[in-house]
Amino acid sequence: MDFARWLVRQEITELTAVTAEDLAEYADHIRTYGRSWDHDRRAARALSRIWGYAPFLLLQDRLVMPPWEDPAAAMTDFLGEKNTPAGGENSIPIVHPAVMSPLLVWSLRMVLDLGPDILAALREHKRLLDRTREPSARGDSQKVVDYLKDLMARGKPLPGFSGYQTRGIKASARSRGGERGLPALNSSYVAGIVGVNLYQVTVARKRLQHELEPRHFGSCAPLDTPVTGRIGDRPWTDAVDFEDIPLLARHLSTAALITTAYLSGMRPEEVQHLVRGCCTREDRDDGTVRYKVTGRHFKGVTDDEGNTNPEGEVRPDPWIVLEFVARAIAVVEELEERDLLFSGSFFLGQRRPRSEGDVGEALTGGSAARRIARFITWANEQAVQHGRPHELIPEDPDGPVVLQRFRRTIAWFIHRQPGGRIALGVQFGHAATLIGESYAGRSKTDMLELLDFERGLALADALSDARDRLADGESVSGPAATRYIAAATEFENRYAGTFLGKRELKALTKNPKLQVYEDQKAFLTCNFDAFKALCDPELGHSGASGQRTPDRSRCNLGCANISRTDSQIAAIQAEIDKIDAAAKDRLDPYPIARREQQRRASLGQIIERHQATAIPVRPVKERD
Repeated sequence: MDFARWLVRQEITELTAVTAEDLAEYADHIRTYGRSWDHDRRAARALSRIWGYAPFLLLQDRLVMPPWEDPAAAMTDFLGEKNTPAGGENSIPIVHPAVMSPLLVWSLRMVLDLGPDILAALREHKRLLDRTREPSARGDSQKVVDYLKDLMARGKPLPGFSGYQTRGIKASARSRGGERGLPALNSSYVAGIVGVNLYQVTVARKRLQHELEPRHFGSCAPLDTPVTGRIGDRPWTDAVDFEDIPLLARHLSTAALITTAYLSGMRPEEVQHLVRGCCTREDRDDGTVRYKVTGRHFKGVTDDEGNTNPEGEVRPDPWIVLEFVARAIAVVEELEERDLLFSGSFFLGQRRPRSEGDVGEALTGGSAARRIARFITWANEQAVQHGRPHELIPEDPDGPVVLQRFRRTIAWFIHRQPGGRIALGVQFGHAATLIGESYAGRSKTDMLELLDFERGLALADALSDARDRLADGESVSGPAATRYIAAATEFENRYAGTFLGKRELKALTKNPKLQVYEDQKAFLTCNFDAFKALCDPELGHSGASGQRTPDRSRCNLGCANISRTDSQIAAIQAEIDKIDAAAKDRLDPYPIARREQQRRASLGQIIERHQATAIPVRPVKERD
């Protein structure tokens, strides 16, 4: 009866008119009741029984096969995971924006800027260790004595150890100090430089122990590799320490993992099973470049008997990714010696030759979470050392940063781009396009649904704020002021106080009158109309535009889609006050100060126009 009543509301009067999409929407609908998962499953199975009786029913009483009965699907695809809150993947908390923004900055910095230095140091580290294992390394300890005496004669410190032990490296990894409590000598480094084995270094140290004093020893063993990466306006380190290589390589691998998982839209298990050679570059005839990643997917993959296949299968359509992801994969391909890019056994001190067919075991979710936590600690140490407190990564209020949270987070960011960071906003726009291109040709477009879900949530938040502002009696100005008021009013009448499930959010995104996007950095609201959007480069060209949301990197203040409320005008006034305070301090260089004064004049004109043209809206209490 519940299903029948729902069909009436959908204006469907015959069972033969019901489509598989209708049944999927009904599954979403029954989840809004807040009942147990088993109860919802029984309701769905009732429809399966109607479908099963189809051969014995009249034509007009037959029902199409429910989508959850498809062998490639599962009931959890439509009702969410068992014993979890309704919403499935949509219920996973996003990584808080205050955490994700600096985490992405440090991950990209590690891959793009510091990665080449670390890889160069890794090659030198490996070369030195290989020299200690060569047959010629059995040479005379006199070579080591001569090397150490030469350093002391030139006033150079003997290679030692930094405080890396406090960063997770076992004490057994370093050489023990000799008699008289002398500091430890970095025997592995010395053996590699001189070209002998560790035993010859030990012999040489004993021969020199009466000549050595604590002042002769240094606190590091710098590798002779260039340092080109920078953090801010200075090099990220003076030199890469020999003993820091395992730690830095692990952090570089983690940064590549974060970059790949976050900017690709892949599921965690899909990232964890990527192998060497999975990423290819395609140069298209129109001059554009596409980076494609081929790998395995696991959701809905079954064997011939309908059982879940834990091995998954190669995804028929590759993922289309940003260049950032391609570069991250290239970095980790050089880090790993096995075929599996993100293996659970990655540790430079335990590397083994890669045999044919030996890919290793994939990194587990728990291990990935621990590596991410250690990377965050390291990044915060660097932020403090380099005087960049604005790049500190705070603790996430929803718990540890795990791989499962990245898909939901990028969908959130795509529809709530940080307008103040234009470059980052542009990249999120590219990510939305490429992720859509990756999933558009698939029968299971769950990532596209996740993007639409986040877009709907963003719209609902903006419309809810608009409703609250009008209820408080704020006035509205701008060419789209009447559309802003109409959208807030319609949202109030149709959706206020109701549960906004996937079906309702989908209706929001499809309603052209409710396309309201607030841009806090630009102090305006975009009431998006594709036929008036000056941010659309195709506006005025023949053919329909494919742009569905505003492009904040191309916002034009002369656009007819703009409106402003009293709250946004107050924010503009606060910005003017900041400019006046900076001008009074006279700390800005002349070009910047002049540009800020020009900006102040423009902001002042916006306030004047608002005061002259704003449409007043009576508060709810006055209307009552």
